[in-house]
Amino acid sequence: MFGKKDSETNAEGAQPSGEPRDSAEAPKPAEDLKVAEYRDQMLRMKAEFENVKKRLERDKSDAVKYANEKILVDVLQIADNFERALSSIDQGHDPAKVKQGLSIVRDELKKVLERHGVETVSSVGAPFDPNLHEAVGIVETDDAEDGTVVDEVQKGYFLNGRLIRPSRVRVAQAAKK
Repeated sequence: MFGKKDSETNAEGAQPSGEPRDSAEAPKPAEDLKVAEYRDQMLRMKAEFENVKKRLERDKSDAVKYANEKILVDVLQIADNFERALSSIDQGHDPAKVKQGLSIVRDELKKVLERHGVETVSSVGAPFDPNLHEAVGIVETDDAEDGTVVDEVQKGYFLNGRLIRPSRVRVAQAAKK
């Protein structure tokens, strides 16, 4: 209308100079500010996420590193009691009293282990179970049923219901006639 023909506009509706035809198509300064604000918020959220991720990894690492601290504090007290018992032998104390003291320390250790979820595997008199026991020998006998555990060489343990060490046992076998 002002000296330009319709043929001078291209397919996108822009004039040959590259300027938009309509002012509604031009980005507004308010929209630019919103886009910049959203971009800033996204970058801040991304940085916060990375910080949380690093903090969680550090906390996890610390938790693994110091997971055994509570049980070790309890066990160190028992170790101190064993040291006292050994030194009392050197001081000439009555061996029967030292044995009694060691029994008390052993019972204390059992209580600490139980408090931390450790239980012993029942073995003697039970049927041999390869999931709980490791056979280290066979005992020929008529006093026990075939396949029954008759002797425990080394105790087995559960930790919170999960086997952490099988019992090492000797298993009964019928005596040859």
